[in-house]
Amino acid sequence: MRRTLVPALALALVPFVAAPAAHAGTATPGVITPGVPATLTFTLAEEIPSAVVEIRAAGSSTVVASLPLTELPIGDASVLWDGRATGGAQVADGVYTARLRADVDGSTPVDEVTVRANVVAPRATAAPSVSASTVFPHVDGYGDAVTLTSPGVTSEVATTSSLQVLNGSGAVVWSSAARSARWTGRTTAGATLAKGTYRVRSRFVDSDGLVGYSPVRNVAVSAKRLVTYDVRATVSPRGYLSGSYVGKCGKIVKPARKGKAWKKSVAVSSNHRCTRKGARSAAEAYFSARGIGAYDYRSFTVQAVGGGHTKARKNTAGGFGITGAWDDISTMRRLSPTYGTRTVFRASGASLRRFVERGQWISWGVATVDGGRYDIKAFRITMSYRALVDPTARGARVAPGGLQARG
Repeated sequence: MRRTLVPALALALVPFVAAPAAHAGTATPGVITPGVPATLTFTLAEEIPSAVVEIRAAGSSTVVASLPLTELPIGDASVLWDGRATGGAQVADGVYTARLRADVDGSTPVDEVTVRANVVAPRATAAPSVSASTVFPHVDGYGDAVTLTSPGVTSEVATTSSLQVLNGSGAVVWSSAARSARWTGRTTAGATLAKGTYRVRSRFVDSDGLVGYSPVRNVAVSAKRLVTYDVRATVSPRGYLSGSYVGKCGKIVKPARKGKAWKKSVAVSSNHRCTRKGARSAAEAYFSARGIGAYDYRSFTVQAVGGGHTKARKNTAGGFGITGAWDDISTMRRLSPTYGTRTVFRASGASLRRFVERGQWISWGVATVDGGRYDIKAFRITMSYRALVDPTARGARVAPGGLQARG
């Protein structure tokens, strides 16, 4: 019988591979989570007086933890591992291999166990985003809801996520399983929450039941609501005068006429300074008002009480509204020289919006030309507007509203 000899050089080139364990042990549970260690169980075919369990990350040769054992009988031998390295630090999440080696023969593992560590809870570095910093639960079309959007998980992929709103005591008052949801300032059951500051966070749960949270973001719940005010007021033109334009011969006269009854009146005179016959000029006076605390307007009407300085036809004037951008005016309304009450400007609904400028001011004007002079004794303003009011505030007044001059 022939024997085949293997050359020594060929043997030298074969890499050394540690013999695999004869048995495959078990880990109970198969995943280590915070506070829940795993019992690593090995099966021994013979007694071992002393041994060591070496734990490495899968695919790594570095020992992260060593667990000594003594007096191991035939059969099963167990040891607890809490997922910490030899120095006490928590190991990273991942799969680990625990090999039992006898001290007398350290090159060959007697048995090995595979276990997974999941000790880092899913988390996010960013807080949920919010569409507004304040929500107004009263249903009136003003800030009735905010949109909350959960951030992505940065540590691992969570199997589930939810949005939570917490009160000042840390209790969850509202939650949603959606990644993005509208919150109306109410509890999950639908009850309106008290005004105050609440915290929004995302809650993540991974496949092993490990729970983590995102940073929080504050959102305020306000008790304010839109209240409608209907205002009727007679005001002095001088108090609401906000600007003017005068030509070469024009002037804004204050008061318009002598006497106590016309003390705060205004006259728009297009030919006050020029004495030559046929002088032509123009003058315009601008006035502004707003509802106190106005959010929006339903309607606005301003009427002038007055007339031409004389009943001459040349003392006819024109009244108009001024757009919010101050780049256009409404249709001019003729103001007769005969003393009386006449509409200067009127608008409502959508057509009124273009006449509302920043700060919720509404402006109008009176103009004369070619030597005309118009005397304004008073303005009568009628408006309907809405304002944000907190009826729960101390001393809060829900009605009536008020009128404010720009000056």
